[in-house]
Formats: sequence, C-alpha cells, structure tokens
Amino acid sequence: MLKIIFALFLSCLLASASFASGSPRERLLLDFNWKFYLGDAPDVGTNFYYPEVKDLSKTHVDEVGMAEKLAAALPDPVAVNLGGNVSFAQPKFDDKDWRLLDLPHDWAVELPFGSDADVKHGFKTVGGKYPQNSIGWYRREFDLPAGDKGKVLQLEFDGVYRNSLVWLNGHCLGRHPDGYGSFRYDISRFANYGGKNEVVVRVDANRFEGWFYEGAGIYRHVWLEKTSPGAVAPDGVFVWTSFSNNVPQATGEVHARAQLNGPVANDAKISFEVIDPSGKTAGRAGQLVKAGSASPSEAVISLSSPQLWSPESPKLYKLITTVANEGKVIDRLETGFGIRTVAFDATNGFLLNGRPYTLKGTCNHQDHAGVGSALPDALQYYRVARLKEMGANAYRTSHNPPTPELLEACDRLGMLVMDENRRLDTSAQTLEDLKQFVLRDRNHPCVFMWSLGNEEAYLQGRTAGEITAAASKEAGAHITTVMQDLVRQLDPTRDCTVAMNGGWGEGISTVIEVQGFNYRTTNIGPFHEKFPNQPAIGTETASTRTTRGIYADDKVQGYVAAYGENGISKAWGWWPYYATHPFTSGGFVWTGFDYRGEPTPYKWPCINSHFGIMDMCGFPKDICYYYQSWWQDRPVLHLAPHWNWPDKTGQEILVRVFSNCQEVELFLNGRSLGKQAMEPNGYLDWKVSYAPGVLGAKGYAG
Repeated sequence: MLKIIFALFLSCLLASASFASGSPRERLLLDFNWKFYLGDAPDVGTNFYYPEVKDLSKTHVDEVGMAEKLAAALPDPVAVNLGGNVSFAQPKFDDKDWRLLDLPHDWAVELPFGSDADVKHGFKTVGGKYPQNSIGWYRREFDLPAGDKGKVLQLEFDGVYRNSLVWLNGHCLGRHPDGYGSFRYDISRFANYGGKNEVVVRVDANRFEGWFYEGAGIYRHVWLEKTSPGAVAPDGVFVWTSFSNNVPQATGEVHARAQLNGPVANDAKISFEVIDPSGKTAGRAGQLVKAGSASPSEAVISLSSPQLWSPESPKLYKLITTVANEGKVIDRLETGFGIRTVAFDATNGFLLNGRPYTLKGTCNHQDHAGVGSALPDALQYYRVARLKEMGANAYRTSHNPPTPELLEACDRLGMLVMDENRRLDTSAQTLEDLKQFVLRDRNHPCVFMWSLGNEEAYLQGRTAGEITAAASKEAGAHITTVMQDLVRQLDPTRDCTVAMNGGWGEGISTVIEVQGFNYRTTNIGPFHEKFPNQPAIGTETASTRTTRGIYADDKVQGYVAAYGENGISKAWGWWPYYATHPFTSGGFVWTGFDYRGEPTPYKWPCINSHFGIMDMCGFPKDICYYYQSWWQDRPVLHLAPHWNWPDKTGQEILVRVFSNCQEVELFLNGRSLGKQAMEPNGYLDWKVSYAPGVLGAKGYAG
C-alpha cells in the first residue's frame, strides 16, 4: 500500500511539473530554507495589537458585527506599513542565529506538555497562558530575475495558524487573522527585480479558534506564482458539468468560465479544451475578449459518453484554459475536474450521478501523529487510503477548510468531501474568507456539499444574558441566509448544510438547504415526519471511545476498553438506523483517526482523543472491523480480544466478533462454542471461560 501511495504522490509532483509546460505561467514552491525564531521581536511594543471578539470558536449573538467595529478602529496595515520599523521585519536584519527549517512547520507540536495548559488543545504549552511560546517569526530570501518586471506576482499561503502579518522587502503586505483559509498577496510593486527579496512572516497563535488541537506556524505550503497581465486570475477558472434533469446520460455539457486578472490591452482569445481521462481531447470551445475588457468568459462544451467520477471510479478530466493575445500565448492553465452530479432528495437522501448513494463517512481533524498540523502531502494520501480500505466513501473536514492537498488526494483516490467552513458570521472578514474558500475548492469533484458551521449553540436557540431563544434563532437564520446566498452566487451546483446538535425545525433549520444532524438519532425520524420535504444528512453520528489493543478501562494510564461501549453514541447505535432509512443520506462518524486534544473521558496526563476508528498513526482499532464488515463487500471476520490472559484462567472473557458472514462459529482449542446468526449491520458476543490455547472462528456464507 505504501508503494501505491508513493506512486500516487509522485504522480502529483509530475502533474505539478507539467502544469507549467509550454506556459508562461510559473508556480514555484517556496517551502525550503526558511529561518525561524520562537518569540517576539524585542522592539515590538504595541505595534501589532489586534482586538478580536472574546470567543473565536462559537459565534455569540451579542458579538455579531463586533469584529468589523474592532477592525475599523485600527489603521490599514498596508497603508501605514505596519511593523516596518520593527527589527525582525527589516530586510537587512541578521538572522544567522535563527533556526533553519523547511515548511510545512508546526511549532506547537514541538513544545512541551504542561498540566496547566489548555486541555482541549492537548496540554501543549501554547496560547494565552504562554505568550513566550505563542509568537513565531519566519524569514526567507528568494531571487527574482530582472525579466519578471511587468509580470503579476502572487505570494500564496495555503494556511498559517494564525493572525499573520507578512512583509516583503520591509513593506507590509497585509494581515490575515484566520488560521485555516488560504490567502495571497500581490507583491509586484514591492519586488526587487534582478536581485534578492526578503519575505518575513509574523505568526501570533495566542488565540484559539477551535476547541481542539490547532497547531501554530506556517503549517501548509507557500507558493510564488508568476503570470502575465491579462492572464487568468487566481482561482479564476470555474468548471462544472450538467445533464438534463441532473441525471447523467449519453451526452452532457461542460461549462467553463474564466476570469482574467485585468483588462487585455488588445483583442484576445480564450480557448477551452477538455482532456478526457485517457489524455485525449474530448471537446473545444473559444471566445474573443475585446481590448479593455475584464469580464469573465464562458463557454459550453458538449461531451458524448462522459466517464463519471465516483468514489468507486474516480475518473478525472482536465480543462486547459489558454489566453492568446495577438497570436501569442500569454497564459495556459490546467484545471482538474470530474464529471458527476450531486443532489439531495427528501425521500431518497443523497444522490450521486442520479442514484441514491449512502454516505459512509468519517469526520476528521487535520493533525496526525508526530507532525501535528504540518502534514507532508504523502500523509494526506495515506490517511485517505486507510479510510477507503475500511470502506469509507466520505470525509468531513472538521471543523475548518482543509489544505488543498487533501482535496487532491480525495479527487484522485475517490472520496467524497463535506467541505467545512470555520466560523458562522456575517463580518466582512468572515464573508471574504468564505468567498475565497469556495473559489479555491469549487472545482474539486470530491466536494459534494458545503458545511457553513458546526454546533453553533448561541445561534440555535441557547439563551445567554439578555439574549432570548427567539433572538438566538433569528440571528442564526439571518447569518445562515447571508452565507448560503453568497455560496450560491459562487457555486450554484452544491447545497449547504449546518451541522446542528439542537434547534432542529427552527431558526437555522428554516433556511438551510440540507438539515444536518449531530448525534441524537432518535430526533431525525420525528423531524422527517414533521418536515417531509426537507433533505437531511447525518453530519456527526457517533463518538465511540476506544484504545487500540486495550480491553479494560484504566483511568491512570488513560486507556478506554476497545469493546466500544464508552461514548455518546456507539457504532451499532447509529449505523443500523441510517443504513435502513434512505432519507438520512448516511452520515459521518466522529472520528476516522484519533487526534490531539479533547482527551475524553480522561484529562491529564491523557493528551489526545480516543474517538478514532483508527489510532493517531492510522492503525485500525477493533471497531474499524465493524465498519469494514458493513461498508464494503469483501468477507470480514475479526476476533477480539487477544487471547493471552495468564492471570485469568477460568474467568469469563467477553469475546466479540465483527463479521459480514451470515453465521459465525467460535472455537476454543478446536472445541466448538456454538454458532450464531449475524444480524445485518450487527456483531456477535460470546462469554468464554479463559483457558490457554487457540481461540478461533469460522464464518459461513451460503
């Protein structure tokens, strides 16, 4: 499997290399040879004071709109060249004693643990209590050829946690508070052409945006993109497909839209070419752009016998967008996409390519084992491949926009994605972040819907201070409407949901396109009876707590028995219901992998969750085989626990079998302990008096 993952990862690198082939466009990875300093500049003073609302993790009704008021009281960082007089931001600053490293980088994972640190973030000594550990500076030099003068240069950050300020050659490019969204700066006017350039980034991780481990630093890739004036704008291509009645047929249409980065000086031609999965041209279209125009260009290309994308058959097409001016190609951009339809039906649930399709999904935070939030790309492929082996076909990016490389892995390997926004709010910054998030991700075929938020109690009806339940629900409905309308303008091909743990049928529920249910399986049936025309989805369905290979709770060691009886909702509590009620669409388990933070049910010295179906390294727990039994078609027969109990001879041991066989027979030292019939979506238990030897089982089908 590792060889397969490596081959896929290598193919991604090769695809990136061919991306610029024959094109004036360049996209350069700037991950290497950064200098890093943990701590703040000695002369920083109050330069970087940035007030924010008290709670960044959940939106409070009385704080709606407050972010804009706080930001309005501060100067524009670019206009005043914020921090231009701070030593660390100076181009000639001597950073020879700073640490040399490559990105992605998460400095929080390197910090020591502390019993008084934030429990939800895994007791890492970062955040407001530890200001000395919560500011980091990065510096990097790069050269620009003199020939780049006149080009449009974009410095792109896939993700920085959090509240970053960026300088180029001593000039402040801007501030980006959000810790999860991608952002970019046009550096053309501050660049030093024909010489060295110095980029400096200050990262402030004093504030938490979530209630889980979030990391700290430039934990995703950094890119430098060079294009000509009149080239395609960043995230300027949108490609989607359509069929009559939204059901795939022998002929379909590819819609291609391109926005240029500015008006063209002379009449230009935009050409669109569709390349099928085998590498052959499947269709072409073109359009003239008049001189001085910057309006988006759009074309429709008819395709016969299209090859559909699905998790079972992730066929990928390419759209090649070419901009030519006076016969000279000034831009050539490749955009991957897939041909498929997605929809929701109130009776039949989620529809993929016109047919009911049950979502067998997992929620997942972005951190992994020893690397924290700074995952190498190959680990994204590894995680998706592990989930597919289990039978999963869907992935929820809980609770924030993911790195682009995760979506690329899901496109290529075949995994549907519920793409989730971090903050439910209507502030200008939040709406701009949402806009950039949708523009960045809307071409990925794996993305089947947008999630605007998660468990926003203060907008679902919770009373707080003078805020009434009615005011809470009204605010929730208003915010959701504004955000959903924005998403619809940018991407009319997918529906939105909000993952809710209460308030169903009121407030947010009255405006959201697809009702999300977190836990409480008993509520989804009555809701459907009362609102039979409202589509639904299980956004978060079960949170079973287990430790791999451990079969008794141990509070001192922080272990939870692997039998899977500890949790809010167990696997066998939700899946049998969702599997047999199509209107639910299926759902997402909390979580696919263990993750840092939220240690439950124990606290210190336990530093990570036990919710994962797999542990932090991706090794399967026993419960993984329950899902594998019912989420895929290969025969499964799994026994638990191990059979080494030298101090328990004669004592009763609970033996659990996960299988999709029709019947299972258990044996101890060759003696049959009986045969049991397997209920669909179930499991089997035996109580066995322990004796040394061999415990075995046989599964029967037909």
